[in-house]
Amino acid sequence: MRMWSVLFGIVVAATLAGCPGGGDEKPSGEAPKATTPPAPAPQAGATPTTVAPTGQAAEGEDDEPAPLLAWADSDTDEGKAPLAVQFTADVEGGKAPLTYVWKFGDNTPDSTEANPKHTYAKAGTYRADLEVKDASGDSDSDYLEITVE
Repeated sequence: MRMWSVLFGIVVAATLAGCPGGGDEKPSGEAPKATTPPAPAPQAGATPTTVAPTGQAAEGEDDEPAPLLAWADSDTDEGKAPLAVQFTADVEGGKAPLTYVWKFGDNTPDSTEANPKHTYAKAGTYRADLEVKDASGDSDSDYLEITVE
């Protein structure tokens, strides 16, 4: 009980010190400034919480994007020649803009589209590689195996 009396006395003294005529200050003719009341003392066993001011990140957070992650996907991974395959780059994180390079593994030109369509003309097993880079220099890659009969 004594702790609450001491705490109450401190709050009252602090409040009076900020009021004109409540301390040794002389009124200056300025309008009183708004103040926020002191936060109530936590109850025993209460867990303190931290709330970030509006528009600011909470402590420990930053504005960096999540790491870049990329997965290569396709509508099919096997079939008879000529085999048309729709490739899809599934991406999470990273800092825009992103760049894409697909290497189809059949000595044809690379594609810089995110989701290219490619036709394999001859039978064989091919490795289609995807590499994605972001504006901060981060990159990730993945690949698929395509079997053409």
